[in-house]
Amino acid sequence: MTVTPDTPNLLIELIAHSEPASLVWQLGAIAVIMLLAWWFDALFLKNLLAAKTVQTVAIRGVKRIVFPLLNLFGVLIAREVFRYLDAPFVLLKLAIPLFLSLACIRLLVYVLHKVFSNSSKLRSWERTIAMIAWLGVALHVTGLLDAVLAGMENLSFNAGHQHISLLIILQGLISIAATVLLALWLGRFLETRIMGMQEMESSSRVLLTKVVRGALLVLSVLVALSLVGIDIRVLSVFGGALGVGLGFGLQRIASNYICGFIILLDKSIRLGDVITLDNRTGTVARLTGRYMVLSGQDGTEFLIPNEMAITQALGNHSYSDRKIRIKISLQVAYNTPLEQAMGIMAEAARQQEHVMSEPAPSVNLINFADNGILLELLVWLDDPEVSQATLRSKINMEIWREFQKSGIEIPFPQREVRIKP
Repeated sequence: MTVTPDTPNLLIELIAHSEPASLVWQLGAIAVIMLLAWWFDALFLKNLLAAKTVQTVAIRGVKRIVFPLLNLFGVLIAREVFRYLDAPFVLLKLAIPLFLSLACIRLLVYVLHKVFSNSSKLRSWERTIAMIAWLGVALHVTGLLDAVLAGMENLSFNAGHQHISLLIILQGLISIAATVLLALWLGRFLETRIMGMQEMESSSRVLLTKVVRGALLVLSVLVALSLVGIDIRVLSVFGGALGVGLGFGLQRIASNYICGFIILLDKSIRLGDVITLDNRTGTVARLTGRYMVLSGQDGTEFLIPNEMAITQALGNHSYSDRKIRIKISLQVAYNTPLEQAMGIMAEAARQQEHVMSEPAPSVNLINFADNGILLELLVWLDDPEVSQATLRSKINMEIWREFQKSGIEIPFPQREVRIKP
């Protein structure tokens, strides 16, 4: 690649052609263009956004770059008009890179917000992008851009048949960053669409989104390398090295990713399932390629590697249906009317929310213990995500109140001590 430093210095050209009358005409043209762009952006687009259509979503996404793009198109048209009239248009030439940079900065910031919406470093990235863009504009305006690019091209070396320079490396990094960022934004957009398809099963939606995002990332890197001029066939060497790395150092990481796809394919775990794994019970809140997020009833979120869900015994409380049974045991005194006590316990359960009427709550006599008769209440719940501790407390409180009213005694350990004279 050959770079020739022939970019004109717009600042010197502006000073050389700074007739007051021509500057006034150019400034007036720019002011009219900005006024029309503001009117279209503030009034016309506002009316379009009031309608709920698919086109509205697209307009909403690019609304932040409409103003600088309209100014850019207006300045380009004004430049051609001034050229046709054989009038100076240096100020218009100077405004073109300014509006173009503003549009690029707003577009990149918009994409970054969509891809990394929860990133704490987003603000610093915005400043970095703005600084690089305005630095490029400054170099272009002063006529130094081609000279800088030529110097970067001269810092080069040959790797076999491939010519590599600092400029090619920079272009490669920019191309890869741009295409990967575009792929991530498109993947996030498609993920939102796919996850909104309620007619498709949740695990199938997650699997499809991961396949789409992975394919977009691989395609973006290949396209970026091709744009720079790097032969992608050399990636076969890196593929072999990657295989060796997976066989040794990255074995567990690769295993987690493979297990993640197996879980999504066999649909053994789905979003919203209540599972017990490694003595942890919670709701599956998220399925990623490497781990699953298990949300406990106390608000704690556990990041469990996917390999554990494949290699260890796992209890899925909502695999075939979402019913779950809980047991409540207590003792009553030997002089208790058992039918009355068992009826009170069953009725206390039936009064609670989320307790199923079919199968109905049942009470069984389990054992004649040392201190009393052991009874067991069996209750079926319609939702495993219900707080079992809270429900147990409500049932026990209702049983206690009714036992107090009926004079039913809950025994406690007693010992009789006899002292011989």
